[in-house]
Amino acid sequence: MVPLKDNIPTDRMPVVTLLLIAANLVGHLLFGQGGLFQLLVNVAFPWWFGSSVEDAMAPWRFVLLCLLGGAAAVGLGAALDGDAPMAVVAAAGVVATLVGAHVSLYPGARFVTGVPLPFLLTLVELPGPLLAAVWLALQALVAATGAEGAVVVAAPLAGVVVGAVAVRLLAQQRKQVPARRAEVALP
Repeated sequence: MVPLKDNIPTDRMPVVTLLLIAANLVGHLLFGQGGLFQLLVNVAFPWWFGSSVEDAMAPWRFVLLCLLGGAAAVGLGAALDGDAPMAVVAAAGVVATLVGAHVSLYPGARFVTGVPLPFLLTLVELPGPLLAAVWLALQALVAATGAEGAVVVAAPLAGVVVGAVAVRLLAQQRKQVPARRAEVALP
C-alpha cells in the first residue's frame, strides 16, 4: 500500500515540505542516525501530510509549526533520556507534527492509495486518520524492536499534540474537504 496524495486541493508547490524532505535526506547521509526505516518514514510521511498543511498557511507559519513540534519532541526526549540522538528525535517530531496537524485540519481527508495486487495496481481512497494510525503503529513497531530506542518513538508524540493544537492557531486558509464520490449501485 502506497499513499500517493490526499484529496485536499492545493494552490501552490509545497516548497518548505520539499526542503524538509531534503534536510532529512542530507541529515541521514551526514550523520547516519535513525536507520533506513526511520529515513523512509521521515521522507514519505512529510510528503503525504505536509503539502496540504503547508498550503493552509504562510510558509513562515509552516516553518514555525515544524519548529514548535520538533522542539516539543526534543524537550520530551531530553526529559526522558538525555543521551538519545536529538537530531533523530527532532526529525521524528517534525513528522509527528505534520501528521497531527493534518488530522486536526482535515479529519475527513482521504488519501488516494496504490494497492498492488497480482498483475495489477489498483487505486483506493483511505481515510487520513487511518494513515495516521498506520504511522503510529509503525512508531510502536520501532519501539518494540528496540532498533531506535523508545525515546526516539515516544518523544514525537509531543509533536502530534503540538501539531494538532498549533495548526488551529497558525492555519489561515483551510480548504474544504471534497465530498466523497457517490457510490453507484448497479442493477
